[in-house]
Amino acid sequence: MRRDRPDHLDRVILSSALLVLAALLLCGTEPAMAATSPDDVAAQQLADRYAPVVKLQDSAARCADGEHFQPIDVQAVLGNQEVALRGPWRPPDLIKTQPQDTDLGLQYPGHFLDFPGDPLRPACDYADWSARLNAEYAATVYAHVAQDPEYPGQLSLEYWFFYVFNDYNNTHEGDWESIQLIFDAATPAAALTTPPTAVGYSQHGGAERARWGDAKLELVDGTHPVAYPAAGSHANKYGRRLYLGRGSEGLGCDDTTEPQATINPKVAYVPLNRADYLAQYPWLAFQGRWGERQRSFFDGPTGPNMKESWTAPIQDAEANWRDDSTTVPAGALLGPSSTRAFCAAVATGSNLLRETLDRTWLLGLVLAVLVALVWFAAARTRWSDADPLPARRPRAWGQAVASAIRLFRRRPGLFGGFAAALGVLGLITVTLANLQAARRDAPTDLGAPTEDATGFWASILALAVTLLTIATYVVLLAVVMRTLDQLDRGAPVTARAALRHVVTIRWQLARAATQYVVVLFVLTIFVATIPLAVYYAVSRAFIVQVLVAEHCSGSAALRRSRRLVAGRWWRTAVPLTLVVGSGLAVGPIAGIVLLLATDWSPTLINVVSSILFALAMPIAAAAVAYLYFDRATPRSPGSGELPDAPQTYPRDGQERVAHDSPALPADS
Repeated sequence: MRRDRPDHLDRVILSSALLVLAALLLCGTEPAMAATSPDDVAAQQLADRYAPVVKLQDSAARCADGEHFQPIDVQAVLGNQEVALRGPWRPPDLIKTQPQDTDLGLQYPGHFLDFPGDPLRPACDYADWSARLNAEYAATVYAHVAQDPEYPGQLSLEYWFFYVFNDYNNTHEGDWESIQLIFDAATPAAALTTPPTAVGYSQHGGAERARWGDAKLELVDGTHPVAYPAAGSHANKYGRRLYLGRGSEGLGCDDTTEPQATINPKVAYVPLNRADYLAQYPWLAFQGRWGERQRSFFDGPTGPNMKESWTAPIQDAEANWRDDSTTVPAGALLGPSSTRAFCAAVATGSNLLRETLDRTWLLGLVLAVLVALVWFAAARTRWSDADPLPARRPRAWGQAVASAIRLFRRRPGLFGGFAAALGVLGLITVTLANLQAARRDAPTDLGAPTEDATGFWASILALAVTLLTIATYVVLLAVVMRTLDQLDRGAPVTARAALRHVVTIRWQLARAATQYVVVLFVLTIFVATIPLAVYYAVSRAFIVQVLVAEHCSGSAALRRSRRLVAGRWWRTAVPLTLVVGSGLAVGPIAGIVLLLATDWSPTLINVVSSILFALAMPIAAAAVAYLYFDRATPRSPGSGELPDAPQTYPRDGQERVAHDSPALPADS
């Protein structure tokens, strides 16, 4: 005969159940609701089987670098005392502080959640807030299984990630990203018997497709796709690269090159039936924005339920998925990289736009000042009367540039030789730079060098690249200067002969360049002495030209350059900046235009940029030589400037005073 359960045992069981429920409510998380229907049971098994593995980028000490946000439970912001729900009016009215998920269940179209901080000037506010939330709430993804009415024989499994902030070029509060798997199956139970046919990783306004089994799709244990969210933007990528966006891929560059330890987010299953998932997750009815309302692309995003992929996932995939992403070439080419210049230009432009979005007067002022400076610099010089010879005569900086261009047009073969010499020296530097990059990115395993050994050789290679880069520019300046010096004397000259002469004075050039670089390095160690470094750089800018044309020692060349610039520092600094800056910028600017206007590959664009750089730098070197001749030419008494002492120029064992030279002969 069964004995009745004692009353006190019933009371203990009831009390325990109440305590568990109270603990769940106090923790602020939803109690996990077990799937009730057979389809829900199968869908939850499917979600667990293919749960993604996430490799976030490494965090950095500075909040502006690395990754400081992780996919998090939305309960971290719902019921949070630092979050407010605001209305769609201007200025937006406060609806409620500390809104709960049940409040968002009222849909609130046009409303938005307001997080603590200013998305236009985020500083470290959101990173600090995220760190506090990450310590309390586990990394989470929301799994949603859905059918598409237009594709009844296929099934979608989508994982949604929520980040509290998008720290990319278009900074904004809240960020929803996703990974979607497609099955050739009509039901969740059928999907359990077959692998996915395709995977889509969300990336800004689009997504990138991978076939199941593609080499680029990394899997853990055969079923868990690995995602590399880009630093700040959280665009899901397939590997460790620097990705370039110029369309649906976003505008700018996504960096996934420094992933940290793998995390396995908790899977929060969303039931199939709308009534069921709204009972468990009322916030999925919210029609507003998960972040502060701002103009343009700084606006907070809408939630998963407002995306087309929520109700028509296969149609959305067919319309918006692409097969690959554009990557920035890992190796280096000659001169500044156009693709990396594009990354920097977009980031800088975005920062300027963000800082002035709510202060349009400031943006207008900045643009007006830039236009005025360009106009003033161009108007305050002369461009006519720019015959290349004689070289030793006074010139405005505009005439120096025009003379260099005319010289290039009259002697294209000579400048082609300069470009070829620059290319040869540059290729050696590029080879070392690529070797350095390959060594840095080499996978670490039991057979790899130790970290100390890798760091030592990386430092040696970096030093070699730096020294060769400096040597390349010094040789270019010297060769071009020697050519102009000989042309001014009426002597025959070739690029090879000029290079041979430079080799004979290599030690004087090396000593002068070493002193110049070392002094600049020391002066730039401390912020307080950077102005001195700038002054020194300009006042000794003509040491190579003095060494070649005046045949003196390195120390004498440094002193002579200082005397040439004395009293004309600003009139030297501005032209030098414009001339050298233009030579360096021609390739990257052309590359950026090609990136935006064409569908050429980044590698091809970098090649075009390198060719333009190799042609532009000899012209810039010639313009610098003309600026030196202007400074070294004695001024007339009425010019207002003290004449320099006449200089002698040894030739064939004799001394000779500079004189006017014959007209430049054209190439035969």
